[in-house]
Order: sequence, then C-alpha cells, then structure tokens
Amino acid sequence: MKLSIIVPIYNVESTLERCIRSIVQQSFTDFELLLVDDGTPDNSGHIADELASNDERIRVFHKSNGGLSDARNYGIYRAKGEYITFIDSDDELAPDTLQPLMQVLSEQTDIDILEYPVTERKGRPDEHVFKPENRAFENPMEWLADKGFTHCWACNKIFRATLFDNVRFKKGKKYEDVYLIGDMLGICHNIVTTQRGMYIYHWNDTGIVAQNNMHLLLEAQIEVVKLLNIDTTHPKWHQLYMDMFTAQLYAYCNNSRILLQNNKVKMKQFATKNERIKAALLNIFGVKVACVLFKLLH
Repeated sequence: MKLSIIVPIYNVESTLERCIRSIVQQSFTDFELLLVDDGTPDNSGHIADELASNDERIRVFHKSNGGLSDARNYGIYRAKGEYITFIDSDDELAPDTLQPLMQVLSEQTDIDILEYPVTERKGRPDEHVFKPENRAFENPMEWLADKGFTHCWACNKIFRATLFDNVRFKKGKKYEDVYLIGDMLGICHNIVTTQRGMYIYHWNDTGIVAQNNMHLLLEAQIEVVKLLNIDTTHPKWHQLYMDMFTAQLYAYCNNSRILLQNNKVKMKQFATKNERIKAALLNIFGVKVACVLFKLLH
C-alpha cells in the first residue's frame, strides 16, 4: 500500500460525499481511505458506510468524540501506507492531483514531506491560490524561514509514514497543524515543494480560523519557536517573526493581550508596502504600542 488518506468526520453530511468522490475518482488508485467518524451526531457516519460499501479501498471507523486531533491520530494508528496524507471532510482534491504527487515521491525516494498547492476559500470573493515554488529544502528549517508559518497546514502535504512513529497531533490544541509541523521539522531530513496537484479548501464559518482566535495561532507559533530554539533576532528569522507579529496585531484586536516579545527587524527584507509599514511600526514603537495603534486604526 503506497498511500493512506485520513479523513476525520464530524457534522459534514452536506459536504462529505463531495470530498470522498474527489478522492475515489483520482487517477492514482494505490491508496486506502480511512474515514474516521468522530462520534458525529448527524448522518455523516451513515453516508460514510454507504460509500464504503461500494469501494473496497474505503475503511470506516466509528468512535466516540475526541476532537480533530484525536480523529486524525486514530487514523494514523491504523494506516498501512508508506505515506500518509490528511483531507478535511469539507474540502476536496482537484482531479488528477494524487498521480503527479506520487510520481514525485517515486522519483525522489528520500522526500520526507511533499507540499503542494492549495486553492483557498473556493468560490468566495477572496478566493486565491497558494502555489509554492518547485524547490527542495535539504534543511527543513529553511522551509520554515521561507514564510513557513503562512502555510503551516497538514492537509496539503504528504508525509512519510515513519515520521509518525513518535509524533502525533496534540489533543485539545487549536491550530494543531502548527504544533505537528513544528514536531516534524525536528525529525525530518528534507521537504520538497511542488506546483503539481491542487488541494481545494472551502471556507467554514464555524471553523477555528473563522472564530478570530488569533491568539491561539500565536501561542502555537511561539511554542514552535521555543521547541526549535529559533533566535528571532537573527535576520534569517525576521520574516518568520513578522508573520508572528501580524498574528499578534490581530490577536490584540480581539483580547488586548501581548504575547510576543519585542524584536527589531531589517526593513530591506520586506517587499510589499504593508510589510514595510508593519516593520516600521514595530521598529519605531515596539510591539505593545504598535498593537495599540493598529487596533485604533483597524
């Protein structure tokens, strides 16, 4: 078995079939699909059973509710593939996504994590595409330094299964993907990004991102920085620090808490007008005053 695809299920009866159809209709077929019913109170579990009855590659598991991380971990324990990937049950894969990705993995057998493009907020006015360069990072920390915090998602990545021998999603944590990637960066040897394939992310009004819990994202980012012993005062990490500063600005608008330590950055590293304005605000006023000013203007 080449690939295990894990799909947690909870209150998704309106989108689950679309998600599953996008997977089983892929041109690549050497996979198992693990549908983990996380104690859903709606009809999703029954829909999963019906879909599985028509495709021997689908395995359905029904368990008591434990949250997204617990459901994913449940699937990881039961996965048989050489590689593992995750798809949220309200999202989907574009046609012929898996074949070129698995081709990359067969040609470059030393890849630990393969990252591919995402269409974000499909069908909304703010729809846009994240499309990484075709690039190999022999030092995974270079991936993180290259704006890694802005696409620190589990769903658009294929992982070598052995990476999960001692790593799991953290139960009870929001932005669990950030914590997982932080743990992965400490043990994997290389990351490759490709422009092949497409993960399609559908906006969820009840999801964690929609709830404006930016302080939880910042907490996860700070934890990863500590775990990996990153010195954010070093110019190499100024872009990463600025991504954290952006999270801090929006977090302060929600709860007026300061979590991020002060750090000056080199202005010349930032290409866009907004980035330069935020960098200047940070360098002149420091984190706390910059947050107060941002809240007033925002």
